[in-house]
Amino acid sequence: MISIIVPYKNAERWIGRCVASLMAQDREAEFILVNDDSTDDGMDIVMGLTLSDDRFVLLENERGPGPSGARNTGLDYASGDWITFADADDEMEPNALRIFEELIAEVPANIYMTNHHRYYAKIDKLALKYTNEEGWYGLENLPTMWCMVWNKLYSRQLLCDDHMIRFDESMKYGEDEIFNLECLAVDNRIYHAASDVTTLTRHFDNRQSLCHSKTEEDLFMQAEALARFIKRHDDPLVRKAACLLLSEHWSSKTYLTLVAGEASPHF
Repeated sequence: MISIIVPYKNAERWIGRCVASLMAQDREAEFILVNDDSTDDGMDIVMGLTLSDDRFVLLENERGPGPSGARNTGLDYASGDWITFADADDEMEPNALRIFEELIAEVPANIYMTNHHRYYAKIDKLALKYTNEEGWYGLENLPTMWCMVWNKLYSRQLLCDDHMIRFDESMKYGEDEIFNLECLAVDNRIYHAASDVTTLTRHFDNRQSLCHSKTEEDLFMQAEALARFIKRHDDPLVRKAACLLLSEHWSSKTYLTLVAGEASPHF
């Protein structure tokens, strides 16, 4: 069985769309929705929509505030042999669980990855972006969009049984990246599905999402988390991948714009 973890906070405008896409899945599954201290009507919407579907589990965030704590709450509860994630403004595509099940049956792995669609509401366009070819990837040849968790399926054995891999609750932005680095540090293999296989649609109508609202402090915290990761790992390949990421981040226009030309993080 697959567990799908969805954190939500003040997502009343989008959570119904996400829940509907989960309800449309025709497979046995565990849909874990974690309320991260919402102050709008999102929780009421979730409760109303999921009442008749016993695949849904509704939780309150029991860990640190934010998406990392909410996802960790979901991980602590998840009972599926496989785990994936979605954001409250995402949609799982109708055949997503079937695709994941076929991948599990065809290729033994602990981490699977698929491509995704992006929907641009302003121009009413659905696009297949940042695609990767089918095959094996790792730290030495990271695929495009490797750092996200909503385009991957993880084995419970990797995350919970053999290792206790969790999200860094001190981070508000970039926590996916560190999470995936921790996974690859213990099993440096991602199997990517064929380039035309998608399991999720990302929407860009939520201006409150962190990808639109990250701050200078969020970026400093992301860089510090990468530095901590480098210090606690000895494998040269693992350290090199993290060092390259740190270098790329601090030469990017996003960082340089937000920190007004600051050339290095404050750690």
